[in-house]
Amino acid sequence: MFYTGIILFFGVHLIPLNSNLKEILKNRLGEGIYIGLFSLFSLSGLLLIIFGYQSDSSTLYTLNATAFLYSGYIMFLSLTILIAANLPTYIKKHTKHPMSLGIALWSGLHLLTNSDTTSIVLFGAFLIYAVVSVVIAEIRKPEVRESKPKIMFDTLSVFLGVLLTWLAYSFHGYLSGVNLN
Repeated sequence: MFYTGIILFFGVHLIPLNSNLKEILKNRLGEGIYIGLFSLFSLSGLLLIIFGYQSDSSTLYTLNATAFLYSGYIMFLSLTILIAANLPTYIKKHTKHPMSLGIALWSGLHLLTNSDTTSIVLFGAFLIYAVVSVVIAEIRKPEVRESKPKIMFDTLSVFLGVLLTWLAYSFHGYLSGVNLN
């Protein structure tokens, strides 16, 4: 179930990286159906990953104690960048590929603090996807989107980054079975 979820989730997320395939699917299915199916397959894959995830006892490397020490700051930075990537912020304006950067920070931190095989597959897949998406974006002709960033949205990103980091640390045990306190 877990590996099926990984294949389904990342398989559907690879489609937008191939702009020709994405356009063919959107033209054949219609944009609404394409978005609906994309969302359905993404959610299905994510649920299969969540419900199929089981940490195993085999560790492949020694954990990084420093990563645990700074994990709260790294998660705050990751979540803030992820939020800012979806708003007209100065963070987004001055950061190349903020969504991929946020995912890479999140997955990299989890790889440093989880050394079991299942975690390595999960967080390694997210890290590989983030790197591949940046490489493909750099190869493509850049899309120039003029947006007018507002400091209000940067402030909102930081506030929500703090809030989500607190929520993640407070409820991580309920969500993943691993307490962080």
